Amino acid sequence: MRFYGRFSLSLEKKEMKGFLFAAVMIAVMSCGLAEVGEPVRRPGGEVWTGPGVNVGKDDPDRTVCYVTLMSYPDAYDWRSDRKKGSVKCSLVVLANGLPMMKVPVGDEYETSSDPDMHRMIDGHLYTDYSTDSETVIKKDGRQLFRYSGREQIFGMLVDSSGVYTLGHQREGEGFTYRKNGVILLERTEGRSFGRLYRDGDDICFAFSEPVASATDDIERYYHVRNGEVVQVALREDVKKVWCITSDGGTIYYVADIIGVDDPVVFAGTAMTKLDMPESASMAGCRILADSKVVCVEGVSVAQGRPLNAFVWSDAMEYYAFKPGLTMSSVNCSGGSVFCVLNSPSSSICGQIYLNGTIVSTPFNYTSMSSRTAVMADGILHVGLSSKTGAKPQIWKDGKLEKLDYNGYICSVTTNKDQASQETVLD
Repeated sequence: MRFYGRFSLSLEKKEMKGFLFAAVMIAVMSCGLAEVGEPVRRPGGEVWTGPGVNVGKDDPDRTVCYVTLMSYPDAYDWRSDRKKGSVKCSLVVLANGLPMMKVPVGDEYETSSDPDMHRMIDGHLYTDYSTDSETVIKKDGRQLFRYSGREQIFGMLVDSSGVYTLGHQREGEGFTYRKNGVILLERTEGRSFGRLYRDGDDICFAFSEPVASATDDIERYYHVRNGEVVQVALREDVKKVWCITSDGGTIYYVADIIGVDDPVVFAGTAMTKLDMPESASMAGCRILADSKVVCVEGVSVAQGRPLNAFVWSDAMEYYAFKPGLTMSSVNCSGGSVFCVLNSPSSSICGQIYLNGTIVSTPFNYTSMSSRTAVMADGILHVGLSSKTGAKPQIWKDGKLEKLDYNGYICSVTTNKDQASQETVLD
């Protein structure tokens, strides 16, 4: 899911709205782990655990790669919604390829089939769900807490003190920052930039808020660090801020400024022009940063041309992808920048980008969410799902590993990469 500034593109989900997004919204599967684990009784259903629950417990420094996927009965065509709500389905977790957990999915279990409504954190599965009036947060199939109001969770972090969430109202404006469901910060207007992240030991996010003026509505921009709200100091020639983040205490943001045709990337007071193709302008973007690289992913628009996805980094500069391809999953980690792009056509392959190198995905395979690519021990892992109903596959440095499930991959993450747990705004 993607939201760039006030410009909502919903690129990959619009691309797949007819067949993929419909599949995402249906209740999913059953069976798969009964033979490898023991059922654990939970309120609202059974959670099955398998041998993967022990992966990494004896070696905390070991990298564990988690794959979450929706699994259906073998004979069911998950790409259609003709039996929506009547087919049992499950959310399956694999740890380094071993079955770890199976959680029943559906309204009766208060667990959603949306691939962006769960995440792996510290070896545990956290899910969020909205009833008609409440938001429910679960850990490994067991309710942690619930609170009044329907929120879409875009960021979640966990430490010894509890669970921190950043949620947007499902209806209307505003967002809420919570700890264990208790409000720490709330705004009834404005929006966050959709990232809840750690900068060192600090928990951070940024947001904008509208301010009425005599001539026009303008926005003010704020950065939050451990609950403390500070207005971001901008130059007087800044017209619009597209996205804000921080790393190592430095504030980074992408902005339009007076007198400069292309957007500008600010690192504190230093600035770098983001050189875009001639006559192209920014439609939306997101900025990411770690200690070794700053990355901007976004979409450009030009009259008479299709929308163009692009990625820019301070290490490799600007790269524009083929027109029509839509960005699905992007991350920067350890100095590497990587992303997955989907194709709208069955005759054209998608692409995988890593540090300036492009490879094609298999025909009729796609990335189903914003969290399907991760770097694990220096090897890029990408989760790919079939448009034709074939088995999902994991792409590892050019090699494909088939998963024996009827369904699609929701996420590929590791225990080392907290950034991979974030959901991109829709």
